[in-house]
Amino acid sequence: MRFDFYAYLVEAEERKREFGLTDETVVTEVLRNKGGARTPRKRVALERMEQRARAAGRKPVRAHF
Repeated sequence: MRFDFYAYLVEAEERKREFGLTDETVVTEVLRNKGGARTPRKRVALERMEQRARAAGRKPVRAHF
């Protein structure tokens, strides 16, 4: 059995529509993990990821840390 990634993406978009989920920034922020229970190690890792993205001229993924 082969996994068809593109078919999976289509099915995922259909499920999102069924549940009323959108890719709007406001909706995404509500669903985002606020990071209250993050370990210090994870906070450092997220901060390093942000610094590396900025150094490479890329927009960092939003994360609470």
